[in-house]
Amino acid sequence: MMIKELKQLQVTMEQMERLIRALEDLKETVLPSNPELFAAMAEGPLEDLGRLREEVNGFVHELKTTA
Repeated sequence: MMIKELKQLQVTMEQMERLIRALEDLKETVLPSNPELFAAMAEGPLEDLGRLREEVNGFVHELKTTA
């Protein structure tokens, strides 16, 4: 999904916050007892965060070029 308006940016930022909270929870509950499982479980959220970050960066870049 390409971000085209501020409402979409807000939703994307909220999604990023949820992913970060999920990673923090995994860090507290899984990492101390099973680092390998943590790495496997964190992979998906980290990939999603990267994808969302790229979308935010693309939106900001578009704002800069139109300003």
